[in-house]
Amino acid sequence: MSDPRLAEAAQLRLANDFNGARARCEAVLADRPDDAEAMSLLGVCAIETGDMAGGGVWLDRAEAANPRQGLVHLYRSMLHEARGDLDAALASARRASELAPERFDVWGRYGDLAGRAGDFQACADALDAALKADMSHPARPHVALRLAGARVELMDLKGASAALDIAEAGGLAGTLDVLRLRAELARHAGDWAALTRAAQAWLDLAPQDNEAKGALALAWGRQGYYRKAVRLFRPVVDAEPGVPENWAALGRLLLGARDLEGGQAAFDRALELDPNCAEATFGLSRIHTFHGDSEAAIAMSRRTLEIDPGNFEAYGQLSEVSGGHLTDAELERLTLEAAKPGMPADRLSIGLFALGDAHHRRKQRAEAFAAWSRANDTKKLQHNGAIVSAYDRAAQARQTDWQTRVFAGPAGKPAMPLEQQPVFIVGMPRSGTTLIEAAISAHEEAVAGGELGVMPSLFEKFLAWAGETGWPGGEIPESVLVPWREQYLAQYRDYGLTGARWVTDKQPANVLAVGLIRQLFPDAPVIHIRRKPVEVAFSIYRRNFSRMWPFAHDLEDIAHYYAMQARLGAHWARVFPERVMPLQYETLVGDFEPQLRAVLDHCGMGWSPRCLEYYNVDRAVMTFSATQVRKPPSREHLDSTSPYARWLAPFDAALKHLPVDPQTGLWTGPDGARFAS
Repeated sequence: MSDPRLAEAAQLRLANDFNGARARCEAVLADRPDDAEAMSLLGVCAIETGDMAGGGVWLDRAEAANPRQGLVHLYRSMLHEARGDLDAALASARRASELAPERFDVWGRYGDLAGRAGDFQACADALDAALKADMSHPARPHVALRLAGARVELMDLKGASAALDIAEAGGLAGTLDVLRLRAELARHAGDWAALTRAAQAWLDLAPQDNEAKGALALAWGRQGYYRKAVRLFRPVVDAEPGVPENWAALGRLLLGARDLEGGQAAFDRALELDPNCAEATFGLSRIHTFHGDSEAAIAMSRRTLEIDPGNFEAYGQLSEVSGGHLTDAELERLTLEAAKPGMPADRLSIGLFALGDAHHRRKQRAEAFAAWSRANDTKKLQHNGAIVSAYDRAAQARQTDWQTRVFAGPAGKPAMPLEQQPVFIVGMPRSGTTLIEAAISAHEEAVAGGELGVMPSLFEKFLAWAGETGWPGGEIPESVLVPWREQYLAQYRDYGLTGARWVTDKQPANVLAVGLIRQLFPDAPVIHIRRKPVEVAFSIYRRNFSRMWPFAHDLEDIAHYYAMQARLGAHWARVFPERVMPLQYETLVGDFEPQLRAVLDHCGMGWSPRCLEYYNVDRAVMTFSATQVRKPPSREHLDSTSPYARWLAPFDAALKHLPVDPQTGLWTGPDGARFAS
């Protein structure tokens, strides 16, 4: 049993009372000259007061007295570290952990040294052992914080979060180091709301911290608040103009804000500073894609992969632009990268979708669908922390029922002449919205807005307002509508969509908001485009959809959401027949000019031959369909699903239980079948 005087010596040493500690040790040695613990403590006191030679002598004597004394090796690791020999320090700490596995300080030191040496697995294992060795040690929260950092390095996000929970419970909640790691965890998980919270708290504590500003700007950008993010991040770039990564990050935000010219300038500046800035070459590949220059986009994607062979976004871009045409070497490398453990879920899913497309291109259908399925499981994991769907079928059905009740007929809003009239193109994603928008916006008096983000946000505000006020239906007060209307129209200025008489908005999710749209913009035409359900489902399942589309990662969920929007589409066509026009994609493609004339007539626009040759119009297209929309309408993709019938069977089975026509996507339930077009 250790002499109580040595426990006192250890406490005095920790309090920097080295003379008191030495006195206790010397008293013990007077009684027991071969006490290795006393000599070890004298050794560390010498080391910590700058007497390396004397410390070494005491440790040699202690080891000779008891070679299995763990403290000897613990303190010898400190001596090696003080002399600059990290390898020897780590070896001594490892030996100490073998001899004294019950000691918190032994494991803590071994973990810290392993982390400094870059061995994060050993670091994490040792720090975890420290936490288990002493549940009440005062340094436990700080060790847990360091463990969280090691877990992040290992991409063990769940383990890192658990370690941070311990650190926060121990009194470190809200500290800068904890907030930094919380932000890092959220970034890796793609949880942009959590990143916003952590980064904002971090910035509140350190208002001048550029790293915090960058994290918050990233969070805002990923949630669609690009202009807000640009305003926050531009001063960071100005403060450090020689950092290429900052210019590349700014370029990405500017692209999100639809400032292609500004984005290109930022990427070009990044490459001036560093010709091997992969984020900048990737950004340029996106710009070339938006402008329809496929060859340049492919070249820049491959340049990105030369710089960073594990860049999943570049694989995704290359696959999108080339139609999945990866070389054998690229496919092999992507397969290897996607198999590596610990990849961030948001990036891994991009690589897996690209991998599926590459196999699809080669008609390797089992491999293709396996990759897409793994990609969608990864998206579920990213959203929920488990491979379970985030789509709430019951909630979506309740909302659909409610909308058919509260929007039971025209609200009686008077005509509202506007300088610029919205044209809403709604339906399922991947149903042909980009095609019809491209044709309409080729008109001399129209401009393409693309998938504008304000209406879904307004719809969420509307749902909250209706819930808070108990709104029973009927007219929404103008006092409520006016600021929402102004917010919607303000995005025209933000995105440079001014000057045209008509502005298209092809946000598919707006099918949920048509009742609100009819009160905000009573004269606005709405086109509800339908496409054969299984074709839509297959196209969605192969794409990297964001959190906005929680149903997109499960075939049965896609079937359910398809039915809900089909029911709403039929309802809108019934109650707003003068403004809502159903349009069948297959009919549009097969009989393009007559269908397009009918659409333009519905919108109140005169005929323009330019609309027939929309694919020759020079404009940027910033959606999944950027490549396809630069080609004439074609029947080529009317049946892309037959080779995958066995894998798409869960969708077909789910749809059979829903009142939706499997060929047209038309709602066939109550109030639906009568309104076929």
